[in-house]
Amino acid sequence: MKISVVAIGILSALLSMQAGAAAGRFQFVSGEVKVTSAAGKERLVRKGDELNEGETITSSSSASAQVKMKDDGLIIVRPETKLRITTYQYNGKTDGSERSLISLVKGGFRAITGMIGRVNKDNYKVETPTATIGIRGTDHEPMFIPNPVAGQKALAEPGTYDKVNSGAAVLSTARGMVVIDPNHAGFVPNVANARPIVLTTIPAFYRPPTKDEPAIVPVAILNPKATLIGGGVLTRAPVGAANLSSTNLSVKQVAPLATTVQPATTLQVAPLATTIQPATTIQPTATIAPATTTLQVAPLSTTVQPISTTISPNLTVSDRRLKRNIKRIGTHRLGIGIYEYDYVWGEHATGVIADEVKQVMPEAVIRGEDGYDRVDYSRLK
Repeated sequence: MKISVVAIGILSALLSMQAGAAAGRFQFVSGEVKVTSAAGKERLVRKGDELNEGETITSSSSASAQVKMKDDGLIIVRPETKLRITTYQYNGKTDGSERSLISLVKGGFRAITGMIGRVNKDNYKVETPTATIGIRGTDHEPMFIPNPVAGQKALAEPGTYDKVNSGAAVLSTARGMVVIDPNHAGFVPNVANARPIVLTTIPAFYRPPTKDEPAIVPVAILNPKATLIGGGVLTRAPVGAANLSSTNLSVKQVAPLATTVQPATTLQVAPLATTIQPATTIQPTATIAPATTTLQVAPLSTTVQPISTTISPNLTVSDRRLKRNIKRIGTHRLGIGIYEYDYVWGEHATGVIADEVKQVMPEAVIRGEDGYDRVDYSRLK
């Protein structure tokens, strides 16, 4: 009798392990949507059904579904899609143990991320056969188009796509990575050693949200604006419109003027050139007529280092060109600065800067294949 009780307990534990932890629940199902368990058992799903870690969702050609995840994220499954919840761990806390890894086999989905990835951004990833997608607090739409079978035509060029609606996404391969801003899409073709790029236009297969899913919330980065003295506007240039050496451009305010400008006089405020109409008097509180000015930044298709700033346990990307908002907070024993900064893809960090390290300990600086410097922190101890 005791042996039977023990056997039943062991069997129950094994079944529980096979089922996987609960990851979310279907809150909308339209058409034929199936879920295959980690053990290979297939079932049709309905609204209210649970989705577990390790399970695979498959939708038919006219089907769609929405899954509310435990961390308040949302997955909207498109037609003709197959994806697997490879890893999902969330205990209600963002203590570093939270994880989400979605493997996209074919088709596409829209993901509005929840708590996973909000604090520990590298803990959320989407994998396809050709690329990895990371996020920086995101509403995005991954898509994978496999190579077509003989006699069929692919929806678009085969490969991995990701369209960003808000936040930012990082599309990476072994050859590098790109950061995708809102209202843009990235792409990696189905070829060996391909580099990711940011497309100049969003592919036609992306469509507006259906009436059953959340609307896309406009964000400032879709048309970034900054008010200048006199009502000028800074507008971001389209992808590929410029190739400036730095994106850390700033506009300094100029104190109000109390000057009478003579006819045909041009008042130049670098980098802007504004022409004041003849015989115009600018009072201390006067406002110059609004002017629209284009501030061009480097193309978003620039390839930088792999998705993780840490390439090995001690080797870390530390190139000044990849950092913004740099603030010195201390001095290292070698006499170089210790800084707080933000990487261009949004991650906040503290450390040294490679060009300063190179001056005092050049052997601690290594340049990667992508052209950016890394620092071996183990040598700085």
